[in-house]
Amino acid sequence: MSIRKKFIVKRFSISDVLADLPSPQILSEPLEDIDILIVAAGFEERVLGIPKTLIRLKANIIKSVLIGQYQTNPDENAQREAELAPLLNELNKNIIHFDAESPEETYRVIHEELSSLTNDHPSVTVGLDISGGSGTFIISTMLTLMRNDRRINLKVFYATACDYHEPASISRDEPVTLWTERDLRETGVHAVGANELAPGIHHDHLPSFVIALPSMFSARMQRGLSFLGIGTLSGADESVYWILPTTDDINHKWRQSQVECSLLNMIYGSPSEDDTIPTSLPAGQWTHCDVLDYKGCARIVMTQVQEHAGTNISVIHVGTKLQALGVALALSGRREVALTKTRPQSFSADNYSTGIGQSYFIDLPDLREIARRFAAVGSLDIENS
Repeated sequence: MSIRKKFIVKRFSISDVLADLPSPQILSEPLEDIDILIVAAGFEERVLGIPKTLIRLKANIIKSVLIGQYQTNPDENAQREAELAPLLNELNKNIIHFDAESPEETYRVIHEELSSLTNDHPSVTVGLDISGGSGTFIISTMLTLMRNDRRINLKVFYATACDYHEPASISRDEPVTLWTERDLRETGVHAVGANELAPGIHHDHLPSFVIALPSMFSARMQRGLSFLGIGTLSGADESVYWILPTTDDINHKWRQSQVECSLLNMIYGSPSEDDTIPTSLPAGQWTHCDVLDYKGCARIVMTQVQEHAGTNISVIHVGTKLQALGVALALSGRREVALTKTRPQSFSADNYSTGIGQSYFIDLPDLREIARRFAAVGSLDIENS
């Protein structure tokens, strides 16, 4: 009779995936050659930051630069792109434009550019500058790259602003719905719909569950929840898990409080003279995530997806850019989860942000392997002891 070998059965966890992913690093050293650079041409001054840094570091962009453009704030975007274009031309004169708010066009343009590379490029290095990127641009670009057949080594670039939108001090403790128009960073909701690259796999007989990353401006979140059939006054306190932003920067602590204040006002309404509203979100229905912690965001999203199997899960992201990166990584391994996209009618470009702050980069080698590992979360792994 043969002796059975001992083995250990372990469940592959999100911690196993995240242990191998790097944290953001300051962009200060020369880089290896980049085949394709992808940027978003927004109106903020910081969209100039990464191109300027790449020029200073003598980065070599071999094939092309892809520029995502926005329909929102076209005049302000055009003014900033007049400054951006010469910088990008200095990096590579092969410039290709696409609609940054169209997931389908984002996929088509990036896929065509990758496909045009010869078989001499089994491994492709792509640079992605998310400094001026919307959540839709960032997540759509990431999903496109992670689903490509080639081995793609990705360098994510991110430049902060020096100063961000600051409302009048009297407004900071009030819900955004009471702010004056000059204090608003965005106005209106232009479009809400499903992201075509993450339609999800939903069934009519299952209940809905939403993972939501809000900002202090709740109009887009409210419309997104309504699109999914969840009323903000009847269901948002039970069918939604909130990922609230947090920061160590003392100058931005008020924003953290304002997000929760605006959410409470959206969910429970304003208190009347004879009534009071809850002062916090329901226990177990929310958590905090640092605005720069893309790995922490991916962990939270994946955990919620696992804990709510048997529901129609959707994600609404109106949070930070690096959190959008975390959402994209999580969605790459969970095709059953749908992504809802929202866009405002306009931004307050004059006071949205000013200056160019610190520049960061994240080195993600072999996106295809990273996507495979995210998809494997929850599976059993057998090891010989």
